[in-house]
Amino acid sequence: MNADQKKGTLAVLALVFGIAGITISWIPLVGFLGLALSIAAIVMGSVELSKINRGISSPSGKSFAVTGIVLGIIAFVLSVVFSILFGLVLGGLFGYFDNWSFFYGGS
Repeated sequence: MNADQKKGTLAVLALVFGIAGITISWIPLVGFLGLALSIAAIVMGSVELSKINRGISSPSGKSFAVTGIVLGIIAFVLSVVFSILFGLVLGGLFGYFDNWSFFYGGS
């Protein structure tokens, strides 16, 4: 594989961060990491696409960059939705236990 056929580093990182963002966004307590990874995937994919369009980077990484952007957007939405749902569930649980008397044994 010569240098012209090499995919851009940012395109590959956008794809990897997009996949990791989707994977992590499902986990309740670390969903914010999925949010950070999804934003990184969107930014890196966009930068790589602009480099490809200006002719600075190889066009062979375009599919990786676009896939990273799409996965980053999906991971961003999933992170936000699951964070809101997790907050609602926690709020409902703490509301159910009234003034936390269940946890500290008060009346």
